[in-house]
Amino acid sequence: MTPLKLNSSFKHHLIVGTIVGVWLVIFLVLIAPFDIAELPIAIRAEILPPYGLISFFSYLIVIPLQNWLFRRLGYWNIFHETCLILLFNLLAWIGSYGYYQSGIINGEYSFFNFTLEIYSPIFFILLPIIIFSRWYLNKNVSNPAIDKVVLTGENKLDVLQIKEQDLICISSADNYVEVTYQTKNGVNRKLLRTTLKNIHAQKPELVKVHRSHVINPLHFKEWKNASTITLTAIELPVSKTYKQNILTMDHSPLKPDTSSQKA
Repeated sequence: MTPLKLNSSFKHHLIVGTIVGVWLVIFLVLIAPFDIAELPIAIRAEILPPYGLISFFSYLIVIPLQNWLFRRLGYWNIFHETCLILLFNLLAWIGSYGYYQSGIINGEYSFFNFTLEIYSPIFFILLPIIIFSRWYLNKNVSNPAIDKVVLTGENKLDVLQIKEQDLICISSADNYVEVTYQTKNGVNRKLLRTTLKNIHAQKPELVKVHRSHVINPLHFKEWKNASTITLTAIELPVSKTYKQNILTMDHSPLKPDTSSQKA
């Protein structure tokens, strides 16, 4: 799954939380959906802002969890982003219902009816705002962690951290895997005590070309022949089972001429 950029600055997420909270208050007070349109605007301005505060604090609560997870994993993807937004809405949903049932609102809806008739529409109103705000916040951030590959073996001290563009390939070697990568001084290799299956699970974006080899598509150079590819400083065999993986992968400028392969 492709990593996403993530701005982990709590200060910047305060801005996102403020936008979400203020926008919700403006919408509830001025647009007056549901049955609150019958209330005078002065009353709406008095009793509805707490919904915005609930959304604001619900968002800020999930940010430390986001940052902790990002630091632990070293990357962020669409799955994590989706879970975070759903968690935010879960907290806002529960908090909003608690306020709805308080002595200030004295709501008459059950939790089910509140969810169906009130919070569900608000969820779809908030969703594009929070998605756009987070996308705008994250799009220009520079995340060094996204450019890092962290590979771990069975031993806790068996760790290799390199730049993503430096990783060339990983090959099975009995009870170990051999990681081939670039350094300033040339090509290095490191053994990690683990299986190729476990490594591929850690970095599923690597392309399997043989039961014993996965490659970084960035280092694909050309087809040497119908069963061998050339990478940076190394050649690897390609099995028929995984040949299609190479033919369909996006290796940008390095993509070979398909007409020459057929020949």
